[in-house]
This record gives sequence, structure tokens and C-alpha cells, in this order.
Amino acid sequence: MNDLKKQFETMSSFLFKHLDEGESLGINLSAEQSSFIRFNHSKIRQRTEVEQCHIDMDLIKSCPETKGLKGASLSFSFSSSTTEEQLHLYLQHLQKEVEQLPVNPYTVAHEAGEKSSEENKGELPPINEILDFFKEELSGVDLAGQLVSGTSFRANTNSLGQMHWFSSESMYLDYSLYSAKEKAVKGSYASTHYNKQVLAQSIHDAKEALKVMDAPTTELSPGKYKVYLAPAAVNEIADILGWHALSGSAYKQGDCPLGEAFEGKKNLSPLFNMNEDFSLGLSPRFNELGELAAEKMSLVKKGKLENLLVSKSCELEFGLKSNQASGSEAPRSLVIETGELKREEILEKLDTGIYLSNLHYLNWSDKQKGRITGMTRFGCLWVENGKIVGPIKDMRFDETLYQIFGDGLRAITEFSEVSMATGSYSQRDIGGVKLPGLLVEGFTFTL
Repeated sequence: MNDLKKQFETMSSFLFKHLDEGESLGINLSAEQSSFIRFNHSKIRQRTEVEQCHIDMDLIKSCPETKGLKGASLSFSFSSSTTEEQLHLYLQHLQKEVEQLPVNPYTVAHEAGEKSSEENKGELPPINEILDFFKEELSGVDLAGQLVSGTSFRANTNSLGQMHWFSSESMYLDYSLYSAKEKAVKGSYASTHYNKQVLAQSIHDAKEALKVMDAPTTELSPGKYKVYLAPAAVNEIADILGWHALSGSAYKQGDCPLGEAFEGKKNLSPLFNMNEDFSLGLSPRFNELGELAAEKMSLVKKGKLENLLVSKSCELEFGLKSNQASGSEAPRSLVIETGELKREEILEKLDTGIYLSNLHYLNWSDKQKGRITGMTRFGCLWVENGKIVGPIKDMRFDETLYQIFGDGLRAITEFSEVSMATGSYSQRDIGGVKLPGLLVEGFTFTL
């Protein structure tokens, strides 16, 4: 895929030459060159090399008689063997379809935007070198998980001269370790620059945590507990923020979980600061329209929700000013700022409570009030007087974002962890977050 950028430019140029009067065309590319390796019982069960490229075309036609716009879109797989004849057929299909459609007052017009190019080169060894390391490190360990390594590509262009290119080389290992008693802990390692020592430390920490899981299980009663949310657990909560919690459109439709915070009726903790920060280099600044977002935008500053994520379509429909968010108005590169809680002080400050390593099955239980529910997962521990007692029986929690990030927030760790998107249903997801751990008082468990 070394010539992918040139192929994309050639393809786009060809299509733009075949547009009719009053038409504009936007084109998005998403591609990858990845190695996928799946493990079970620390053995390679599947190894796959993937090269794929998808194109999304968005044709917009102006209607002088009504002074309106209408549009249609189409997606297809693209490769070096895709012919100009095939490309022309795709475009002709769109042109016929758009003629049959009515004017849409919320159609976003293409604009003669900016140009950008960002290529984030990593330092990743050949995949076999990583596998050789695993043979040594995983001896006598039951590991299940997935190793993914390679380069992801995103691009956007339109017939008015806009052009953006983004690529990022990275790897991640998403895994679980299992004991002889079928207890488990979850671990992960993600980086753009492979570090064997850091990966070894991650696996070592998971091994040590697994020893604790073989202790007798503590069954706790429902109620409010002091908890420590490790970065992986915070990541699960951060994911649900993408489900309208920071969406301008959802706010205008009365469906925004943090709407009261945006209106100033409620505040979060003054310890809490959260940004959309593309300096992580894991996600492009441009959205599907090719709009370039600011490299860093404050979402929450000292507990005050300063900005929602607003797309161009939201601006057209509801009048909020766009800040170049994606159409989904979900965070693309979320960062929660660190605090002062030292790693070695976590158990001491937790004192008696629950150490939450992971959460899962999160969903809204009262969306308008910012209330979420979910389950504890791997490596959740009962702690008494700053000492780990052992694992807890799985519990269901039900708590508000205003308690987690607001009234109940007592401390934020001085360290944070980068987590990459690990979805791979049709293609490898891109993006990631950088999150600290949180110490929270009064966290409610219902079952």
C-alpha cells in the first residue's frame, strides 16, 4: 500500500473531471495494512494479514429553481485493480440517484477547505520478533487475546480543492490471563513505539494480579462504597460519553446526559478537566466533511462543561456553532488530565473499598440524568485498611456521571494510560484515549 496516497489522488482527480454542472463530490478513504494474531492458552490460533481500503463518496447537487441542495452517498472497496470504468459507473449511479431525491434543507455543502498531511511513523519490529518474545514471556501462562500491528490510513478530498491525508503506525495487545481456578485478570499494551521492557512489565503485573484472584471471593451487599477506578475502568465510562453525553444535537433534542452541566445547573468536580486533544496522534483532526478541528479543545475545565461537540449538520439544524466535530458528535481523541494521587498511595487512600480494574456491559439507566449502569469485571478487589483481601463476586453498579466526575470525586492519579481503539468488526478502528485513575466516594452498587 506504499502508493495508496497517489492512487487516491489519481482516483479523485478522475472522478472530479466527470461531474456535471451544479455537482460537487466529497470522497473519504479508510484503509489499513495490519497483522492480526489471536491467542488462546498462550498459543497462536489464528494469524491473518489484512490489506483493505474502503471509499465513501458523497455527491451533492444544487437546485437553482429552489436554491436548495440534495445529496446521495455510496461506498465501495477500492484497490489498485479498480478500473476507471468501474469508478465512472459508481459516479453515474450516484448521479442518477440524486436526481430522484428531494431537496434537503440540512444538506451540508462542500467547501473549499484546507489541505493537510500527517503521517505518524512508529517504531514497530517485524511481527515475528514480538512473537519470539512471547514464547519466552508466556511460558506456563494461560493467555487469551489479540495482537494487532500495522498502519491505518484516513483521507478526505472534495472537488473544490480540499485534501487531507492521515496515517498512523501502531500496535496493541489486548489480553486476559487465567488461573487454574478459572479466575481472570485483564491487561493491555498499546504503543506507536514498541518497548519490550514495558510490555514485559504489563504481563508481569497481570501475573502478580492473577495470584490475588485465587484468594477466597468476598460477596458484598448492595450499597455505596468508596472505589478506585483504574484507567481501564475509566475507559469504559469514557466510551459511554460517546453515546450523546457530549453531543450538541442531543442537547438540543433534550437527550444529552450532561445537559444540566452545559446549562450551568450542575457542575462537576473542580479537580476534573477533560479535553479533545489530537496531539495523541491516534486520530485525524479532520472529520468526514474534511473540516479541521482545533488540535486541542477544552470540554470540561475545573468542573465546568465549557463545550459540547457540535457538527456542521447540528449548526444547520439547531443553530449551535460548529467546532468541527464528526457527524456522530462523539469524542475522537479524549484526554482526562491527571491529578496528584501517586500510584503507591492508591490503596492507602482507598483505605476500605473496592479496587475496580475493569467494568463492562455499560449502558444508560436514566439518560437525561446522566445515570449509567454496568457490571464489575476482571480483577475487581476488596480492600480493607489499605490491604488487598481478595476478589469480589461480580456486582452491578448504577451511578451518575455527576457523582463519578463530580460530587464523589476525591482524587485523580498523577499518571495516565493510553488506550487504543480495539474494534475490528469490518476493519481496524482508529483513535484512542489517555486517561488517569479516579478515586470516588459513594459509588452505588445495586446487585
